Amino acid sequence: MTEVKGITVEVGMSTDRVQQKLRAISKHAGALADELDRIDSMNDEEVPTRLEGSE
Repeated sequence: MTEVKGITVEVGMSTDRVQQKLRAISKHAGALADELDRIDSMNDEEVPTRLEGSE
């Protein structure tokens, strides 16, 4: 078999900002999941016509 040559790329970056951004995304994704769970657990009469904070 013929050996296929590849390209090597090195990427350098500050992981501090990336880590902070991922934590913010995680926090908000968790809050969204909690809110969706609350909506799923409501019966039809309890579901608000406007969600809190959407005004």
